Amino acid sequence: MNAQEVVPRTYGEYTIGEHQSTRVRVITAADILAFADLTGDHHPAHTDIEFAQERFGGQLAHGVLTFGIVVGLTVEDNPLAVAYGYDRIRFPGPVLAGDTVRASSEVIELRDHKNPEIGLVVKQYTGINQRGEVVLVAQHTLAVQRTRSAEESPSVEETTLAE
Repeated sequence: MNAQEVVPRTYGEYTIGEHQSTRVRVITAADILAFADLTGDHHPAHTDIEFAQERFGGQLAHGVLTFGIVVGLTVEDNPLAVAYGYDRIRFPGPVLAGDTVRASSEVIELRDHKNPEIGLVVKQYTGINQRGEVVLVAQHTLAVQRTRSAEESPSVEETTLAE
């Protein structure tokens, strides 16, 4: 199996307490300005360096930009899972241009769905800056298939390698 390949996980293969840490991402001034242009949110906290420095100690990243980066860092490339929704999104600390953000996720709840073919996996996402300060918390609910199709089932070799 190629290291880049992903073995699909069914709902029953998730466990409460399962934890994943991720790589890191530096949020640059260029990221913030590009996001402002993309979304049309040109609030001076994001685009006016002098204003941002005076008020926030530096150019402030958009909360939604921070959210998107944390989600991107924690996303699971599981073809059997899709985003079902996000809840309780909070930004307890600022992210400034030049900050490094790392993210983690933890499975905090498993529950049934009215569609018996899927189950819901709720993950707690946490974004932390280079100073160890929490900059984002959110809950992500995934709709995950309960069974694999024949094409998605791992081979005997893949199953042996994973054990």
